[in-house]
Amino acid sequence: MEFKTLYGKYSESLFLFLIMACLYFVSLTSFLLFHSIVEVTSVVIISAVFLIAWNSRYYLKNSYLLFLGISFLFVAGIDFLHIMSYKGMGIFPDEGSNLPTQLWIAARYLQSISLLIAPFMLRKELNVHKVFSIYFAFTSLILASIFSGYFPDCFIEGSGLTQFKIISEYLISLILLASFFMLHKHKAEFNHDVYMLLSGAIIFSIFAELSFTFYIDVYGFSNMVGHYFKLVSFYLIYKAIVVTSLTRPYDLLYRELKMREYDLVKKKESQEHLLETLGLVNKILRHDILNDLNIVSLSVGNLKERMDEWELDMSEKAVQHSLKIINEMKDLESLMYVRELKTIDLRQLVLEVSQEFPITVNVNGNCSVKADGGLHSVIGNIVQNAIVHGKAEAVDISMGEKEGFCELRIADNGIGIPEKIKGRVFDEGFKYGESGHTGIGLYIAKRIVERYGDISLEDNVPSGTIFILRFYSNDRVDEKKEEMTSILEK
Repeated sequence: MEFKTLYGKYSESLFLFLIMACLYFVSLTSFLLFHSIVEVTSVVIISAVFLIAWNSRYYLKNSYLLFLGISFLFVAGIDFLHIMSYKGMGIFPDEGSNLPTQLWIAARYLQSISLLIAPFMLRKELNVHKVFSIYFAFTSLILASIFSGYFPDCFIEGSGLTQFKIISEYLISLILLASFFMLHKHKAEFNHDVYMLLSGAIIFSIFAELSFTFYIDVYGFSNMVGHYFKLVSFYLIYKAIVVTSLTRPYDLLYRELKMREYDLVKKKESQEHLLETLGLVNKILRHDILNDLNIVSLSVGNLKERMDEWELDMSEKAVQHSLKIINEMKDLESLMYVRELKTIDLRQLVLEVSQEFPITVNVNGNCSVKADGGLHSVIGNIVQNAIVHGKAEAVDISMGEKEGFCELRIADNGIGIPEKIKGRVFDEGFKYGESGHTGIGLYIAKRIVERYGDISLEDNVPSGTIFILRFYSNDRVDEKKEEMTSILEK
């Protein structure tokens, strides 16, 4: 059992070791075949990175991967020419070892600079066509300079590597080291495993470049070691990008979406905390103002015999106005949260509300609805409007099941609502007449009811107004709740 566990843990490393051992024996027989296998494998891997990035470009938000994918396509192109021109291939018979070494250096410069630039592309909108065009032009310029003889020599037959080639390998190593530090600086943008694999790929690339500073023969041992390091480097790139994008796409292709989702959750938590704080402040203010108003009301009662009737009316109106504002703030607070809905006995609720008013309220019918505590304020607000604005002396409230809904009808015998304002009474801030106050009472009532139903009005006969509240079935309420939650998250 222990052997199986160890095998499962190290099987991948063992497989890679066996591949490298086989390649070593291949190199003893034919170094050209060894070189071709390693280089073709590298070309296939980075071409796969391009294909994944390019075909994901319309929904891929990771500009690092997209930029790297485009650059790797051109690196793969130069590397392919490096394979074809290698000594012994016979495709460029007169060029010797200088041409493939020049192409190698050009590819490594392009690869290292791309790895250095890529972290700067994170969280930026990438113009893929512009990047593609720039790389195409730059690669064409490099190849033109190499094949026309303007590119510096990198290998001289009989003496080995030139100073330019050796210095270039060290410079490329420094660029790769800088790209490693840039990647480390932005490690939070990557899945941990992807970050570690990419870091390992860059480090092994540095080892490869340093190995290539020593050989004097393109078939030499130092050259072979450098290709081993390159093979491991590109294998890690394969693991980081190709395998991860296919087996765990959210770790790579959609990581930014997951990060945004996390940010949204944190923002939602912050907003909920702010709402709780505002709700607490609102409650404290309401409590203190109510206490003061109670004192004012008591004082006005005691001073009735000593005060002018006009002053009494003004004081009473001021108190009533403040009380209405407080009640509206209480209703407004209920809009700040998507509370858990519960089943409510509508008849019992209406009876409770009716006890708060000094007029006759007739209640008929029975119904159960799925709602929250804000429904008490809605019914109370409608009855109060009937008394204050409609001058009603009686209100008839009936309820019952109708076409899959629970319908509540609140009918008053007041003066009614003028035809010209019927379409605006539920608008935010709409006021009409001297008793309009803040103009948010019915707006809040509508917003509360919209969580689990709808509200409308019509004329009562012979006079007055009927407010009609229809409550959704439980399934429809759940759908509305999901919609509200989604809106708040956005």
